[in-house]
Amino acid sequence: MPATTGGFSALLAPGLMEVMFNEIDAQRPQWIPVFGTRNSVRAYEEDLKMSGLGSMVPKPEGTNTTFDDPLIGTAVRYTNQSFGLGFRITREMWDDDLYDIMQDMSAELGRASAYKIEVDAWSVLNNAFNASYVGFDGLSLCHISHTRLDGGAVMANKPSTDVDFGFTSYQAALDHFNTLKDDRGKPVIMNPSLLVLDPTFKWAAKEVLGSEYKPYTANNEINPLKGEIGENGYLTCRYLTDADSWFCLTSPRRKGGGRMGGHDMKFIWRTRPETASADDFLSGDALFKIFARYIQGFSEWRGVYGSSGG
Repeated sequence: MPATTGGFSALLAPGLMEVMFNEIDAQRPQWIPVFGTRNSVRAYEEDLKMSGLGSMVPKPEGTNTTFDDPLIGTAVRYTNQSFGLGFRITREMWDDDLYDIMQDMSAELGRASAYKIEVDAWSVLNNAFNASYVGFDGLSLCHISHTRLDGGAVMANKPSTDVDFGFTSYQAALDHFNTLKDDRGKPVIMNPSLLVLDPTFKWAAKEVLGSEYKPYTANNEINPLKGEIGENGYLTCRYLTDADSWFCLTSPRRKGGGRMGGHDMKFIWRTRPETASADDFLSGDALFKIFARYIQGFSEWRGVYGSSGG
């Protein structure tokens, strides 16, 4: 906690800031298990697109080994952004507070901070179909024509016609991951582990993921999709701006996990939430504020399959 000198803010700060951080912790952020997080030590960070190597080629006896080079693509820059908010407690509020207004304001500052971070993190998926929010290949996160560095066939990680979540659309998402290729046309093993959808589709997710038999039919066929990502492998997200949109994701990419070790949606911390307090000498008021600096986004589209709904 930053030190304060003089005035009554020094008396208020420890208790009010504890209330604020308790409120932040109580919000149970949804984004943290879903997104990859990393720390930044600069004003901006960059990702560079680079393919792997091609396949081995024949080497007749006595001939030289064929050498290959990775294909180099574009870079994506993440410029950290600053955010802050504060509140003021007047001397009169301090003298006359009968209703714990000061604690309520401190708790509200914690809620405001947690809410902003949550909304910004989920903006990556909320902009998944936005042509202005692009990754390495200059296309949105979910698109029907993602390009390969070797110039091979384009790939889609969304339906050609967007559809709501259901048995058939979920099966198409799993088929996507089972046929995924890298920038050299080699198969990529990326297994989905989480389904993200609006709370109104929770019941459909339970039916599709948990039914022993194929849902919506009377033929007693087994449900071949049961267990593909687990009966509880879904998250009902309250921060999706389109109630029809849904996404099938791998786990986030981990450090040392390789270029295709998981999805590339990321949240980059430059400065985690910091608080400060001070006295306003002229008014006699106490001032409290919170500050954070971060950026979120994606570079590589693989690891995500989504639809904006029907």
